[in-house]
Amino acid sequence: MSLMRKLAQHAIETHPTQATTVLERLDQTKVIGALERGSVASAATIVERLSPQFATAVVSGARPAVAARILEALPADAATRVVRRLDPDLQEALLEQIDAARARSIRSTLHFREGSAGALMDPDVLALPGELSVRDALRRLRKAPELARYNLYVVDETQRLVGAVNLRELMLARGSHLLVDVMARDPHRVVATADQATVIGHPGWRSVHALPVVDFADAFLGAIRYRVLRRLEEDLLAARSQDADTAAAFGQVISAGARGLIDALSGAIEGDVGRAGRGAG
Repeated sequence: MSLMRKLAQHAIETHPTQATTVLERLDQTKVIGALERGSVASAATIVERLSPQFATAVVSGARPAVAARILEALPADAATRVVRRLDPDLQEALLEQIDAARARSIRSTLHFREGSAGALMDPDVLALPGELSVRDALRRLRKAPELARYNLYVVDETQRLVGAVNLRELMLARGSHLLVDVMARDPHRVVATADQATVIGHPGWRSVHALPVVDFADAFLGAIRYRVLRRLEEDLLAARSQDADTAAAFGQVISAGARGLIDALSGAIEGDVGRAGRGAG
């Protein structure tokens, strides 16, 4: 690997989000090569920000072992977006290679219409029965802290969503109290079939960092993270923009040096050097 390509790879590793704008302009085989040489974490960050079609092409073209690791590292909603567009045979092959829990999460959201609340939600969110004590609930949380970021959701015996408890308030509550005694009743929620416009405009975002998703019987299915809302808002703004210089505007967040290094992946720098040599001759 040339020095400039090594430096370009370093720029991708250290600035994956900014690098995405430049990578979208490259041939997918070059992007696949760059992602396969880098860390899984930076590859997942880049794939999450790529356009849907390009992200699917990159994952499809990557070595299966690499593609599987990327799917495991992606947030649940992003992994579902990519898997949904894969060829059915490849889709099943990759799901067989990834962590069983992640595979179940992806499969559980695939049957929802693309862009719906059900497709956008993370199904791996902890919901516990209201008759459980605070002490027991905290014990469950310590075993799987990744299942609750801001709130713990409370369900009744039929799995209907009946409440939510802020994690800070839960830790301050008396251990002998029941969840039903400390929860906030009737939290904001959205039906799984709701479209993106409904999700983005939901009034619950004014007061929560995650929006619970329920079915028509009010049974708890999962939650949409605030990070997903921000992505939806960004996508909406991009879709409305008709400015042909949008890519250049995004490029302003990349330093001139980093841009030059990343462009080396497409041979731009080598080409400039060659032209300069011919001109000097």
